[in-house]
Amino acid sequence: MHFFEHLERADLPRVEHAQVRRATGFVDRLLGGYVSLFNERLKPMKPIALVNGMAAYDLTQPPMGSEPGARVLRTGFEYVVLRREPRPINMVLMVNSACNMACAHCSARTYLKSGRPSLTLDEIKSLIDQFLDLGGASFILSGGEPTLHPNVLDIVSHADKSKAVVAMFTNGTRLPDLANELKSAGLFGTLVSIDSADPAHHDRLRGFDGAFRQAVRGIEKLLAEGMLAGISTYVSRRGLDGGAFETAVDLGTRLGVHQLFVFDAVPTGALIDKQDVMLGPDGRVRLRGLIKAQNANPSGPAVMGQSWVNSREGFGCFAGFYQIYVNAAGDVTPCDFTPITFGNVRKEPLAVIWKRLRESEDWGERFHECRMQDPDFRRRTIDLLPPGTEFPVPYETIRRLRREKLGE
Repeated sequence: MHFFEHLERADLPRVEHAQVRRATGFVDRLLGGYVSLFNERLKPMKPIALVNGMAAYDLTQPPMGSEPGARVLRTGFEYVVLRREPRPINMVLMVNSACNMACAHCSARTYLKSGRPSLTLDEIKSLIDQFLDLGGASFILSGGEPTLHPNVLDIVSHADKSKAVVAMFTNGTRLPDLANELKSAGLFGTLVSIDSADPAHHDRLRGFDGAFRQAVRGIEKLLAEGMLAGISTYVSRRGLDGGAFETAVDLGTRLGVHQLFVFDAVPTGALIDKQDVMLGPDGRVRLRGLIKAQNANPSGPAVMGQSWVNSREGFGCFAGFYQIYVNAAGDVTPCDFTPITFGNVRKEPLAVIWKRLRESEDWGERFHECRMQDPDFRRRTIDLLPPGTEFPVPYETIRRLRREKLGE
């Protein structure tokens, strides 16, 4: 469906957000026409809602036509048309290492027990400001469990909403108590992790009795508050064959969520040595077809899927290109799935680390799939590391091992 046909749909949810304002500058409104360049890319997508009358396609990204949305367009225009270096649009921040669950697939597992002190509130605020100074437009809280951070409301409210939207990935346990305050602080979108539509299976994967029930209660509270809410899940090779995508769509439809955010099962974190969970090229093609079919369906939630986004028909991998990840100790990596660090924000400005990342051999060019699912990338990085390596590993260590083991 064409971009503008989407906006004429009468059934789109209408959501009001006090802190998301329409862009008013002449240049920003002019760049709105730049959207037409993306029509082919937007066809497999459908808006999750109209936020203050502006189309939102993703719970983690600003609506088209908003002030933060204009920043995204400016960065894209500068890269595509003016051939300038990309800037980080998205920053995912692991705000803490505390968690009330023990998920079998946790991508942050290796960071949770490092014993290193987490960034202070002042350090987090400084990091947010540095990110916005670089052109950032989407700030995403993760963990651990971010709602366990004692200052989570201060973190959400600190980000300048004229520059960026703030989103969150959460297990949902504390949302019934915090949703109203998070809304007042300016939280834009919330993705609640549900690993299986079967409550017992979800609870087992989370190591937490009642996890499914509490996740659903959290979603219901968000929707009751008039907030944007979605389900975050993942699909493995086994899950794809077992209908995990279809049952997740059914669950999202029953709950009335705005979006289903579907990650590929990536061998990282707790799954770092379990490459058999990966979908493989054929599996990702199949999953992309399911995603596009659901987005062409007027009913049920919109779907944002990693298999589609990272592909050539999507936008390509954002890691180290438009996105960075910072763990609780301040280490900067290309994304939350890539345990390779280019520096620490306690020691250097974020801009310096970003420049080093962009100048690296592995992230200097656009990549059209998840590197951590690419056998050749893993052969030249993760597979070189000895057992027991502490993550994230410095990129310089990877380069040294390449010289020693591969002669590169």
